[in-house]
Amino acid sequence: MKRKLKIALIVITTIILLLPIFGYVYLFLLPVSASSLIVSSQISEGNTMVKSGMATDNKLILKDGRTLGYAEYGDPLGFPIFYFHGGQESRLSSAFMHSTAQNMGIRIIAPDRPGIGLSSFKKNRTFLDWPRDVTELADHLQLKKFSVFGLSGGSPHVLACAHEIPNRIHKSAIVCGAAPYNYKGSLKDMWPPVKFIHWLASRKNDNGLRKVILNDIKTLLKKPESRLKQFQNYLPLPDREIMTQRPEYGWEFIDGSVEAYKNGIDGVVQEWKLYVNDWGFRIKDINAPILLWYGTEDKMSPYHRGIHLDSELINSKLQVLENEGHFSLIRNHLGKILHELEGTLPIE
Repeated sequence: MKRKLKIALIVITTIILLLPIFGYVYLFLLPVSASSLIVSSQISEGNTMVKSGMATDNKLILKDGRTLGYAEYGDPLGFPIFYFHGGQESRLSSAFMHSTAQNMGIRIIAPDRPGIGLSSFKKNRTFLDWPRDVTELADHLQLKKFSVFGLSGGSPHVLACAHEIPNRIHKSAIVCGAAPYNYKGSLKDMWPPVKFIHWLASRKNDNGLRKVILNDIKTLLKKPESRLKQFQNYLPLPDREIMTQRPEYGWEFIDGSVEAYKNGIDGVVQEWKLYVNDWGFRIKDINAPILLWYGTEDKMSPYHRGIHLDSELINSKLQVLENEGHFSLIRNHLGKILHELEGTLPIE
């Protein structure tokens, strides 16, 4: 056992040392950036994350005493849509939605998950705990009905809500979302470094995962500008293009990721473990309508995952978009996604 752990640590160290050479590997590790220490959110030079009129640091004390942090974007009087951020991100990661939502008369409500950003850590949490937090927040905001959508690691949280509180949800959508880890082909066409992180998360001992996270957050905090350059140089072409044309998207993503580790890395580690274990519910039991959006150039959450979810869900609509990646799809098609969630374009 000690020999296996030693070999695993050598592999991890080697990968970290080779990151500047293999840019795409280095880039992937950004989303799992964190520190074992508590870190404060940084706003890098050139960032446009903080915009007038956005309420980004709201807090709600839940019935069990935990704090739930959330941000609001768009029109405060508009149609309410909850956004569940990707893994290793935070409520601030949805800042790019503000102007689009505002122009469309839509209210974006983006909560931090347990242990992320402003939200308290919850020991032994499951995906099925999340709908209860969402319900409390919706009740606090006096919202009887709302839509929900999530990117990447937000996927199981959308599905959990569709499973547990379908009577509160108008419509749901998953964008470039994660899928269960236990079906054949779950990692098809995924970048090797992304597969490697899944393997680390699946191990009973999480020391390797924590080591990678710790090393990455240190680099992120010291040289955030180099990360933007890596977005522009090493992502799939659609993502490279949008990060070059709109560099503020990169800064917003970086700041949203840093904020995720405001309380340390336990929340991120816990969520990775949830991704690669039993999700606690059967997708086949979900009757609520689910919109699925995936891009052909996404190597973090390949479109095959969307095909799998579509085959499991009873009432879903899958759209696989050509020449779209993990970062570009939600930014290039945000207006249409919000339009469908508002209900103007029903699932057929």
